[in-house]
Amino acid sequence: MKLILNKRELALVAFTIFCFISFQLTEIKFYNIKINELLALLCLPFLLYNIKTLNKYVIYLLLFFCFLLITTVIQNNFQTFYFDLDSLSILRKPYFISISRFLELISCLVFTVIVYKTVNYLRDNQVTLKVIINSVLLLNFYFALFLLFASLFYYLNIFSYRESTIIYDTTPYLPTYTLRLRGYYVEGGPLGLMFAFLFCLSTLVNKKEYLQKSVFILIILLAQSKAGMIAVLGWLSFRFYRKFRHTKLMKYIIFLLVLPVFLFISYKIASGYVITLKNFEQQLLDREKDETLIMGRTAAIKIAPKMVAQHPLLGIGLGNYSLVRNDPNYLNGMPPVQGWDLPGLGGLITLLIENGIIGFTLFIYLLWQIYKRYAPFSLISQDAIMIFCLICLLGIQLQFLYIWFLIGLALAAPDAIEENVTHEQE
Repeated sequence: MKLILNKRELALVAFTIFCFISFQLTEIKFYNIKINELLALLCLPFLLYNIKTLNKYVIYLLLFFCFLLITTVIQNNFQTFYFDLDSLSILRKPYFISISRFLELISCLVFTVIVYKTVNYLRDNQVTLKVIINSVLLLNFYFALFLLFASLFYYLNIFSYRESTIIYDTTPYLPTYTLRLRGYYVEGGPLGLMFAFLFCLSTLVNKKEYLQKSVFILIILLAQSKAGMIAVLGWLSFRFYRKFRHTKLMKYIIFLLVLPVFLFISYKIASGYVITLKNFEQQLLDREKDETLIMGRTAAIKIAPKMVAQHPLLGIGLGNYSLVRNDPNYLNGMPPVQGWDLPGLGGLITLLIENGIIGFTLFIYLLWQIYKRYAPFSLISQDAIMIFCLICLLGIQLQFLYIWFLIGLALAAPDAIEENVTHEQE
């Protein structure tokens, strides 16, 4: 039995573990700093010392993030903050929260470079892209199995959920409990969306692997992630539609059949939000202190349009949502909140809120340039960027490391011509 790994195998193992930490361990912190972001930032000196050239789109993204920080610092001089600043930790105070968000984005960029460079290095050493991605998927699959078995123990009352960090009760105010899986995320929604990302990633390189994909879907269901369900449904609908892209008449027929079905099922999945928004004023009277109503995504749908209307060009500033959301001009009858609130509307919408039309347009332009440069040569690059946009639209924030795996993959994939041919045939 071989016990010593060669350099190529060691690189693949280290990369797989690094990706696992970046994907899964978002709520494990060291002095209030996420361990996966800290690990990425600690790699920065190594990259600066060893990497002599960078992909130009990485440099463009770095300049873009610097632009967001600089414009925010300038704006903050004219900004009024509606929060008890003395109650905040140093990292959440004005200016510091923007620097913190900037460093999170830098950690994402570092992760992008690690993915891009490692994939190229491994491929240069005869490790195919399919093997690389499947190695990452396999470790996450084993972790998903662990979550499934752990959930089973909690559902059977073998272990008490009250002592758990990976599962929680969504109805503590009722005599009976309703368990929801969250893993090492803050709640179930983001966990489910991350496993939807893994499901989509699996479809890029695996025509079958039905067990793996089924387990990922089970995790999404246990996490009760509406966004995760819609992401899987949307991606499968798109892939089904694309099978007929070379037949003009059939392409339009399939589109007219698939789109209504997708919209109907998505509406049913998200019906709770729709009902809440339709009866928001009445619900506000009955649930004035219910944080699930006056904070998070539901409240942000009401607050965000006013923010964009009042700060259309440059937004309210990077990371400033929680600091300004209690402005009476935004609340429109809603009570102010004491807790730290996040919009939950996804990275692209949050970018529009915090950095305005200019920040939003610049980022979309950069994504489009990457897509235009690499997609014609690689279906994997094309799909990676589309999955990135899908996940961001459905609720994940730009500072989550795992979505940047897709950008690193998009930058690296075009060289694998024979693998892209296989991908297209599947």
